[in-house]
Amino acid sequence: MGAKTLADKYSAVPFTSVHEAIDHFGVRESQEYYEQVSGSGASVLVASNDNDSNTAIDGIVLCAPTFTHDEVIREAADYGLPIFVEKPVDETADKIEALFDACEKSGARLCCGFQRRFDESYAAVAESVRQGKIGKPLSANIFFADHPCPPIEFLLTGGDIFMDLCAHDVDYIRYALNDEVASVYATGSSSATELEEAGVYDNATMIMTFRKGTVVTLTMSRSANYGYDQRVEVFGTDGLTSVGNQHSNSSMLATANGFLQPKLKHSFPQRFNEAFHAELDAFADTILFDKEW
Repeated sequence: MGAKTLADKYSAVPFTSVHEAIDHFGVRESQEYYEQVSGSGASVLVASNDNDSNTAIDGIVLCAPTFTHDEVIREAADYGLPIFVEKPVDETADKIEALFDACEKSGARLCCGFQRRFDESYAAVAESVRQGKIGKPLSANIFFADHPCPPIEFLLTGGDIFMDLCAHDVDYIRYALNDEVASVYATGSSSATELEEAGVYDNATMIMTFRKGTVVTLTMSRSANYGYDQRVEVFGTDGLTSVGNQHSNSSMLATANGFLQPKLKHSFPQRFNEAFHAELDAFADTILFDKEW
């Protein structure tokens, strides 16, 4: 969910920087619900109580390229404003830790979004695992195939599968298992000569062994020509729990020729639309009710 989508939805007022928005609205701790206001230049989304230009800012939703995050987050932190940003917070672990440290020192809450935690199906599977309903988790198989394939320019400048793609499912399975990775083996391949020459993989497999013994296989691809393919299966001593694919609709046609179903959902905005909205609801709760992120 990008800044433009949110801006169109909420008839947003454009600003070119966080400081410009803050100078316009001011900053205020508020216990009232808010509408949203976006920024155009840095694609900053600013939260306020209504569309009145005199309303103060309660929080910021950052929808900008990763390389811009540091400046925007630090600007917001200077004012102690809560900040929501989809993964990744920044480009390296050191930069991410530095931003969380800066926000903690200024009293600003930095909320990093991983939408799988807010998807009803993924959340139900995680709850089943965490509550011991399948016994001791022994193994998990995760499949992530993107659709449509991102432009090669994106893959070459920041779309590496290990940097950009796997974080979603690695975060999710760590959360579901309530465990941390002890060892990792990974390998990959490049489907295009240009990617191979640049050392960028667009297909990969990771095998993660967790501290409590669960072995997780994560298979990823940047291009599934049949739709957005997202599946998880966790196997335990007492059972199995899984997340299946979602189709564009739930109809099914059965004839003498077999069974026919609609295509899979087109891409992540369609598959995780409700989860993205749930993330923003949760962010609002951190502002309104001081709930833990």
